[in-house]
Amino acid sequence: MLRRCVLTLESSLKPLLSLSGITKRFGAVTVLSDVSLDLHSGEVLGLVGENGAGKSTLIKVLTGLYAADEGSIRLNGELVSINRPADAEALGIAVIHQERHFAPQLRVYEQLFLGLPQLSGALTNLRKVAREASLKITEVTGQSLDPHALVSELTVAQQQLIQITRAVLSSPKVLILDEPTAPLASQEVSQLFDVVRRLQAQGVGIIFVSHYLQELEEITDRVTVLRNGLKVADVRFQDGATIAQIVELMVGRQVTEFDHGRIPRKAQSNSAVLRLSGLTSSGSLTDVSLTVHAGEIVGVTGLVGSGIENLADAVVGAKSHTGSVHVREHEVQSPAEFVSFGGGIVPSNRRANGAFQRSTVRENLVVSSLSRLGRLFGLTNVAKERTVSRALISQLDVRPTDPEYVVGNLSGGNQQKVVLGKWLASEASVLVLDQPTSGVDVGSRTQIYEQLNSLVDSGAGALVVTVDLEELVGIADRILVLYRGRIVAELSGHDVTTDQILRLASSGDASSNERVKELA
Repeated sequence: MLRRCVLTLESSLKPLLSLSGITKRFGAVTVLSDVSLDLHSGEVLGLVGENGAGKSTLIKVLTGLYAADEGSIRLNGELVSINRPADAEALGIAVIHQERHFAPQLRVYEQLFLGLPQLSGALTNLRKVAREASLKITEVTGQSLDPHALVSELTVAQQQLIQITRAVLSSPKVLILDEPTAPLASQEVSQLFDVVRRLQAQGVGIIFVSHYLQELEEITDRVTVLRNGLKVADVRFQDGATIAQIVELMVGRQVTEFDHGRIPRKAQSNSAVLRLSGLTSSGSLTDVSLTVHAGEIVGVTGLVGSGIENLADAVVGAKSHTGSVHVREHEVQSPAEFVSFGGGIVPSNRRANGAFQRSTVRENLVVSSLSRLGRLFGLTNVAKERTVSRALISQLDVRPTDPEYVVGNLSGGNQQKVVLGKWLASEASVLVLDQPTSGVDVGSRTQIYEQLNSLVDSGAGALVVTVDLEELVGIADRILVLYRGRIVAELSGHDVTTDQILRLASSGDASSNERVKELA
């Protein structure tokens, strides 16, 4: 109650940050139109909207990556000019971007302190710096990382820990978190929220961008909703706003993400489309065995550090392992073999591994099915490609709808639709999806689930690896839980809960749950 009174008082005072009339165009396309918002000291402001609504563009304007065509920015009432990222940093505006940009050959301590005083000077004691990096990461995030590990060896979630720590080390006045929890499991999300609350208590103004609206209900004081480049509402959960109302404001229609009363499918046949036997990867996975049949979705989850980060890569042959992986009767040892035998791969890092960023939507959508589209004297049939890509763009609601649009300029959610779309075009019969809706808005998630369910209902099989427990309960027919590299339990049935899954993922103890099938 006291906190709400303080915020009410603050709302009558001068805002820490004010954006007024921000407009941004790319050619003839207006992506932001007259957007205004205020942020007060010690406030957590949620920013939501569908992928493509303008959230990332607004953040890039605020942090100097883009220049607004119209509008102004004030910090503590003073008009400021932010023409480059260094200007934002000098003003005390820090950001954790949804798409992580790292130097892969740097070590953790080098990436953490890059450009900061800890690494300045020729006589820097690097051993001391590495120890300090380890201590800072643990202090800020509650997690530990090997400071000497290469950034390229880290999982997406571990890279996120570096970003969070680096942002806090800069002692920001304004901190922007763009999908900060997308790669994190429930336990890590709680630790991040502790960091947010500590910064909030210190007077830092925080803009929290997330597609996980349940998180916003827990952590934000106010939520700003964007749709199609426009600000459509400012709402507060404590004033009676509901998640359903915010979703409707975001997408302009009612959306039901999951049918919580659904009865899990039974596999259409006893024929396995994917079979893992004794899969073991040094330091992460031990003797993992599972089967995916045609006509079912098998979900796998676990906390960060359970091996969940490496499972999908090991399955498709992108990470070395012992044991075997079979797609139907074929043993596969590389991603190329996995795809050649009818597999499709939706990786966790879509920017680096899922899509060709400099190629068009059309080129990305058809890349895995060129042989099916036909060629004349070795030349690509562009007209046929455009026909196929336009159909997929409509089916998946990719925005913008131009098949010649460059994928790297799409929002994260639309890029994910394109990654899935290329496997729809290739008619893949077994899919491995690693964190498939990370950083994807609720409307786009629903479309992805619909397409995945349609594929599976038509006879494909899918292995979904995710830390999103609501997602698992909503779409999986069977759920396997990883704990310290091993599968400790299998759950099925319409009454499986996220609490059950979290307990198993946290403790590995399946003894007290009658619906759990323990795996030897």
